[in-house]
Amino acid sequence: MSDAGSQVPETLDTPSIDLWKFFEERGAEQKESLFKLITWIIGFAAVVLGFAIKEGFDRNLKADHPRLVFLLGVVGFVVVFHAILIVLHHGWHINRTLARANKARDGESAPRKIWDAGDIAGRKWSLPPICTQLLFVVGLFAAGFAALILVAWMEVR
Repeated sequence: MSDAGSQVPETLDTPSIDLWKFFEERGAEQKESLFKLITWIIGFAAVVLGFAIKEGFDRNLKADHPRLVFLLGVVGFVVVFHAILIVLHHGWHINRTLARANKARDGESAPRKIWDAGDIAGRKWSLPPICTQLLFVVGLFAAGFAALILVAWMEVR
């Protein structure tokens, strides 16, 4: 699961290799932490969505309890919005950490230069692939909750 590279150049000195391993492992831990956290949040959002559909609609998919559906839609949308913020924030940290791993892999052993490589990467707007994939899934849930809110709003009016 390495983004920094699969092989260490033989010209690296020991401190550079140690720093590369440290930042590479830290980046992998951050990805794992993000995935676990978003899995729990999306699991909760799925429960809210399922409950809203099960309890809020009749067999003909007409909203029996539009206020309940609206409330659960808003709650779910807030949860999903929070998940989006978490993915963006974690993605920023993952990019910074992997930029530091890349700098160490390229042979840099000065801690300040390696640290600065992460700061420079943190100024760029890009996300690791895992973040874009998670944002897609979270976006689908956001669309589902937006649809719930819309349906409930139309029934209440």
